[in-house]
Amino acid sequence: MEGYQHIGKYIGEIHRSSCMYFSKRFSKFEIGSGQYLFLLNLYKNPGITQEELTEKVKLDKATTARAIKKLEDKGYVRRIKKESDRRAYMLELTEKAEQIKEEVFLIMEEWEDKIRSCFTNEESEELMKLLNKLSKSSLISKGELYE
Repeated sequence: MEGYQHIGKYIGEIHRSSCMYFSKRFSKFEIGSGQYLFLLNLYKNPGITQEELTEKVKLDKATTARAIKKLEDKGYVRRIKKESDRRAYMLELTEKAEQIKEEVFLIMEEWEDKIRSCFTNEESEELMKLLNKLSKSSLISKGELYE
């Protein structure tokens, strides 16, 4: 249909741009765009289990396992079997991960600044409210889009 616009197109474009940006910026740490999200969540949630991390990032268990394996192989994460549940793994950041923490957050802030530069403060706040509302909606938070 001529003139038809859909939100998914724009969300997809923004997502692809962010992936390219993060891939380039994190390449010096040998971290791909698929791992930075997990690393950020580990900084913010020390001692989290792999299952809890999966829930936080809203991805499947296999994707989380692959990303953690890559971070582990690069020396950023250790998986430790939980005493209370030998099937569960607690995730612990290494000293190597702690050494890059400040720069990781700086890269995230730079991207945020680039995105927000397109908007006034009021527009930026309104966009955040709308995206937060969409993210918390049952469509996204309960995975209804996949049913």
